[in-house]
Amino acid sequence: MLKYRYLLGEGAEMEKQHKRVFEIDLVRGFILILVVAYHLVYDLYEFLQLESLSFIRSLELDLFLRLPFLGVLILISGISCSFSRNNLRRGGRMLLYSAAFTAVTYLLEHWLWPGNGVIWFNIIHVVSVSTLIYALIVRLVEKFQVDSDRKGNHTLTVVLIVSGLYIAWAGQLVSSLLFQTRPGSWWLLPLGFPPQGLVMMDYLPLIPWLGFFLIGAAVGRLSYPDQVTRFPGVSIRLLARLSPIIWIGRHSLLVYVLHQPLALLLVLGLKALLGL
Repeated sequence: MLKYRYLLGEGAEMEKQHKRVFEIDLVRGFILILVVAYHLVYDLYEFLQLESLSFIRSLELDLFLRLPFLGVLILISGISCSFSRNNLRRGGRMLLYSAAFTAVTYLLEHWLWPGNGVIWFNIIHVVSVSTLIYALIVRLVEKFQVDSDRKGNHTLTVVLIVSGLYIAWAGQLVSSLLFQTRPGSWWLLPLGFPPQGLVMMDYLPLIPWLGFFLIGAAVGRLSYPDQVTRFPGVSIRLLARLSPIIWIGRHSLLVYVLHQPLALLLVLGLKALLGL
């Protein structure tokens, strides 16, 4: 039934579905499918010790696939953030999910599978904190600006672009420092300076990724001032065929939170079945 989602609407509902910014959900859904595949292969390699999958830990895969796709995903999250009416609530809700994620991996590390590390700060933490920072920036700019209209408020867009570029540039400076020589503490962990010797999974700091998010928010304000699709001529039939991927992108937080435990259960079940 999912494939007919865009064919069942009539009149105003059909027009509403057609005008929705489906391209954002489509790209995000496609990248999430790749993320799920990446984590599944990683779990197969880690828990089943399949040497044929050792490429999953290669530097080339990290530099040319994983990090660029993460950058696009965070950029799109910034674009989507520019559509939301209440980013404080949205960011707070995501922050609770990220805290739960950390708590679960902490229990796994200390009670079940020691040595894998804890997810102290990864993409969910980055997006949730970035959403809250974006909401605060919006409030500050609108507080000192008389014209708070979305289409006319270019000051906010400029602030987002300048801040985003500066943070992304700061990320280049941080990456040029040897990891062993960086100052580190728990307070600086979100910024890219974790305590020395800390074992972590899926670590992703705010620097430079907050910069990508803010740039994405600026792109959203510039490219989608009316919050409608940039591709109004796309046929309803094509949207129907792409609807499974669009659905994944539209429910990205749910898919991301659930896919890792499900993938882990699948791999551990396969491990028990094969007697490995």
